[in-house]
Amino acid sequence: MLNNRSASKFDLYLPGQLVASLHYSIDENEMLFIYCEAIEMAEAERHCRELMRRALDESLNRRLKTTITCPIALKHLRADTQTPEQHDSSLPQRG
Repeated sequence: MLNNRSASKFDLYLPGQLVASLHYSIDENEMLFIYCEAIEMAEAERHCRELMRRALDESLNRRLKTTITCPIALKHLRADTQTPEQHDSSLPQRG
């Protein structure tokens, strides 16, 4: 995963190929996941889940509150975690 800060997005690459992107906005205390898109449709589910997992880890490692407004991103995060918090689009900060 590459954090493309100038474009405010995370890009997930497989060797030589962009497969998914997650657009975000950030301020000093919060990261907002705005829009997730799969480039490679054959493995879209897997790529979006992996991108969400890595982006969430990045946000939590930076100790930022994470808010997810993108329904696609929420779907993949919920499928990956299956926790009671899955109905809340604002995930608590790990600390």
